[in-house]
Amino acid sequence: MLKLGVGKTLKISKWVKKDATVTYISSKAPVSCRMDQKLGEVISILSKQHRRLPVLNKEGHVRGVISSTDVLRMLSGKGKKKHRAKKHEDVKVKSVMSSHVMHIDKNMKLSDVMDFFKKHRKGAYPVTYRKGLVGVVSEWDIVRQIRGKTGVKVSDVMVRRPMVAQDHHSVADVAGMLSVGGFRRLPVVKNGILVGIVTSRDLLTFLNGKGLLGKIDQQKQPVTEIMKKDVMTVRPDADIHAAAQTMVSKEVGGLPVVEDHQLIGIITERDIVDVVEF
Repeated sequence: MLKLGVGKTLKISKWVKKDATVTYISSKAPVSCRMDQKLGEVISILSKQHRRLPVLNKEGHVRGVISSTDVLRMLSGKGKKKHRAKKHEDVKVKSVMSSHVMHIDKNMKLSDVMDFFKKHRKGAYPVTYRKGLVGVVSEWDIVRQIRGKTGVKVSDVMVRRPMVAQDHHSVADVAGMLSVGGFRRLPVVKNGILVGIVTSRDLLTFLNGKGLLGKIDQQKQPVTEIMKKDVMTVRPDADIHAAAQTMVSKEVGGLPVVEDHQLIGIITERDIVDVVEF
């Protein structure tokens, strides 16, 4: 993967007041799960609605976050912990979640929130007050504040030569790529032509729906059987606003960049957040 920094910045102060706090853009009624909850219940939520969930202890304090990537890593045997449960569905959330998750106080100014995202480079953070969960703020929440043309092109910030899956790669192959590489999505190509895209959520939905959570390494069918084929794309000369609008309206976190039918890059929420400034 290659990203060329060109020093471009996107001023967001025309749409958002600098002295606003994180609660101006964060979710107000976040869905969460418990540390002692069984993984099967959480997988059903992750595969249908949410990319990640804050994890709470009995007192309601945030103790971690669990994402579809965390689950895939465990199912693929890439996790750090051993599990005693006979079924993957019975594994406790606390043994799969990412611990030591940083929180954002509900009174943090948005200008500081932007810096926080750039420094720590995670997709979302719990918003807390007196140790209690009051919201979640994500890269998507920042991207949706872009409400007009920016003068910054997609080609200015996109990742060139992104990691891809080939159309002949198996479901097991792609699960391993997503688990080890930490990618949230992979474009699928055939002879350099974009034919689809696959996310960790797509894999979880497939495995959970077929009762195959414990058999991920046996899934030799091509990824083309589970990928999304109707892929939203963007041109490299488009303004970032166009990419942001598509991401928000279609509720996706990244767009393949295509020119003359060839995949030349990918732009994600993180790429946009990296150039946002007040």
